[in-house]
Amino acid sequence: MQVLADARGTVWKTTSRQAFKGPRHGQHVRDSMAQAAGVEEDGLAVSIARSTPPVAMHRPRVIVCPDAGARYKEWHRSRWAPLSEHLLSLGCEVIVCGMPGRQQVPLPQHTRRADMTAPALASAMLGALAVIGPDSGHVHLADALGIPAVGLYAATSTVTYGPYRDRRWCIDRHQAAFSSGATYDSAKHLPGHAMDLISVDDVLGVLSGLLRIPRR
Repeated sequence: MQVLADARGTVWKTTSRQAFKGPRHGQHVRDSMAQAAGVEEDGLAVSIARSTPPVAMHRPRVIVCPDAGARYKEWHRSRWAPLSEHLLSLGCEVIVCGMPGRQQVPLPQHTRRADMTAPALASAMLGALAVIGPDSGHVHLADALGIPAVGLYAATSTVTYGPYRDRRWCIDRHQAAFSSGATYDSAKHLPGHAMDLISVDDVLGVLSGLLRIPRR
């Protein structure tokens, strides 16, 4: 389903005969789409799929996925390097998986860049302590596999677009990014610079609790 977003709001394009006006405030998009398709709410079972064997891991592994389908959902490119540097200093293996055709974000020397197929990425995730990224398929894949997903949300909300199984490790600045006085809508996309509201220290704070590592 194609999504078009600008400052006026979000438009969902569908070729289905079933009416679908897009996600609703306060409801996860998966539930909105299921209802439009006539699926009962209790028919959406949440399960962890692990059909791919994990890759052997010699050091604690963190997978970084900086790209998203829409650029306005992405974290500022300059912030991935200090985050990765701190993880490397703690002895973590940092694997960076970007989208094909995207310009690589600047990263420290000892990070490992890997262009992977979806099955290979799933295999790598199974051995990871966490996956970090903006609102994207990478974060949802990690969540489906039961891997802690540190999702970075400000251009979109975790309420409507976050991991379906477990959102507790995500950072959500979506409501803070709304214009002062505007009625809050968790389903609205916010093109622009909303993602700048998430700092490196914000992410390290979540990782500190998740991985029990010291902050900078």
